[in-house]
Amino acid sequence: MTTIVLPDVSSSWAPLCPHPEWERIYGGLLSRCTACGLHATSELPEFVYDETYFTEDGTAGYNFESEFARAHDEARFEPELQRIEARGLKGSVLDIGCASGAFLARAQARGWEVAGVEVADFARERTSALLGVPVASSLDGLPAGRRFDVVTLHHVLEHIHEPLPFLRDEVAPRVGRLLVVEVPNFSSLASRVHGPRWRDLRPDQHVFHYTPSVLAKLLSQAGFRPVRVTTLWEPLWSLRTALNCLRLLPALVRQPRHEAPPPGAGPAEVSDPASYRRPTGPKRVLTEASRLAFRPLVRSLERAGLGERLVVEAEPLPGPSRSDPESVPKS
Repeated sequence: MTTIVLPDVSSSWAPLCPHPEWERIYGGLLSRCTACGLHATSELPEFVYDETYFTEDGTAGYNFESEFARAHDEARFEPELQRIEARGLKGSVLDIGCASGAFLARAQARGWEVAGVEVADFARERTSALLGVPVASSLDGLPAGRRFDVVTLHHVLEHIHEPLPFLRDEVAPRVGRLLVVEVPNFSSLASRVHGPRWRDLRPDQHVFHYTPSVLAKLLSQAGFRPVRVTTLWEPLWSLRTALNCLRLLPALVRQPRHEAPPPGAGPAEVSDPASYRRPTGPKRVLTEASRLAFRPLVRSLERAGLGERLVVEAEPLPGPSRSDPESVPKS
């Protein structure tokens, strides 16, 4: 075993991982704490989120305007908003890392007061035009003292180099009632099967790789009380999804794969979002039938912590400076 010291970000994890012994896995792509199982990308990524990231399909980018993206986001965000509203929450929502505004547009249509933060100039301008409200480039760009009923982080935290101070010092002061964090689930069945070729590993972009226990502990350290920790399957069901599910099942009795990927190998789970078309006619009937047939299995896998997406809902712990969101000026 090779003992290593993580780069500068290691100090921000001291409350979570004080252990000195780390080993490299996946041919050196990741480093893992041998005591608590925390996983980090060995070499800190310095990815640039320029216009191409938001307009081109591929291993590095995602075309937010494609037919696939629209269907995917509908299947992903509508149930999330329904879950939030089922808690009796409705009011203001802040989406941090809002990309081109798909989540906020749906929240706005349901009557939420929306606000967004996005570091990428292209996406920020698109979202502002879509919503008709300014979008901040950082949390510091929001009105001082402004809190929101709900704050969301959709596939953002895995990109953050120093997640603990980010959550504790920047995000927590903005959360009035509920924080919702969604990240790729490093404990997912697909991750266990594909190892270093898992499509959501993305070591060129992702700094830390979260499991349910690690993410819940991180949020507790940052001043939150996790109230729901769950994993979810792929949001957009298709016949390909059903086939992939069947292919993954034998891995339930296998050990995780820690070998290095073959030279030049890309992600093992290859899809072509550009070729996606909403199913119609007989294909639509077959797709819906397969979704219903697989639903008990998928629910069981999600409850076992094997879903593709890890979602934690957390409430802010009470503090002397915290007040109800409605009592905070909204100017």
